[in-house]
Amino acid sequence: MVWQYKAVLMVGCTAGLGVAMAERMVENGSFVIAVGRRKERLNEFAAKHGPERVATSQFDITDLDGIQSWAER
Repeated sequence: MVWQYKAVLMVGCTAGLGVAMAERMVENGSFVIAVGRRKERLNEFAAKHGPERVATSQFDITDLDGIQSWAER
């Protein structure tokens, strides 16, 4: 798969389709900013791929009132 983006922001990266897609992005050379609720799973994902390929941020994207303050961090 040819992927044209150098960096992507992925939500839901601690389980299911979100983590599967994030894995695929990393495999195809993108830097992934992985967002999810479970800190320990984000840490595992980051440890697997390293800081040169992944950054993480713990956040529950269903917290609509908190999105703006999270994005400003």
